[in-house]
Amino acid sequence: MSSFPQKIVSETLAARRREAGSRLRVFVVEETGSTNADAAKMLAAGTPEGDFAVVANTQTAGRGRIGRKWASAQPGNLYLSCGFRPPALPPERLANFTLWLGVAVAKMLREKFGVPALVKWPNDIFCAEKKLAGMLTEAHADAGRVRGIVFGLGLNVNLDPATLPPEVRGIATSMRSALGGAPLDVNRVCAETLAAVERAYADFLAGTHAAALAALWGKFDLLAGRPVTAIYGDEEIAGTAQGVDSRGSILIRDASGAVRAFSAGDVTLKKA
Repeated sequence: MSSFPQKIVSETLAARRREAGSRLRVFVVEETGSTNADAAKMLAAGTPEGDFAVVANTQTAGRGRIGRKWASAQPGNLYLSCGFRPPALPPERLANFTLWLGVAVAKMLREKFGVPALVKWPNDIFCAEKKLAGMLTEAHADAGRVRGIVFGLGLNVNLDPATLPPEVRGIATSMRSALGGAPLDVNRVCAETLAAVERAYADFLAGTHAAALAALWGKFDLLAGRPVTAIYGDEEIAGTAQGVDSRGSILIRDASGAVRAFSAGDVTLKKA
């Protein structure tokens, strides 16, 4: 039986963060509706000053991209949102932000925990063909400049996929499942994740992330060279995934041989 706490504990997390090198100010809450919503409110209110993170043991209204729900009622997993106050940025600078942070998290999962994580464009992390984590970036802008960024991450750490709703049970996994069933210290996972995100954000601000993303993407791209179907508005395009461009748009070679770039939409693996 593991002695690890089955949830985020402020004192334990603080110790793990010191070990990992995380320096963000972190707010731990037992339960909330959505950590992304909480972080957005804090950014808007101007408190606290500087960058921060909100971490919850459970969420009652966790959400993903395009308003989708993220099951987050169980403790022992990671539900966090980072609130960043960058120097004023043009919105186009954020085009590859989520992909870059996704690669940073996936790289950390491989190096620190041995989880063979891959990134699925545009905002998911997979392991063994099943969804391990989802990301959601929300920008807050005025006068054409980004003043605040919320980066949200839901990561299945100790989740038993059998406890999920039937419609997602067969397509989700967790770190615990991927590593053979032994429980993990969610506080350490949180600390290492925060440290990885902080480093990636610093690279983003410095402008060095684009070259690093180009160098690493091929190692972490779930879809590379695979048949996919892209849905963009009312259009459906079948083709082969060809990586991403410098802006983070996915490249798909269609049936005519033309390579098309998509900056938004849904992409799924084509069923055999």
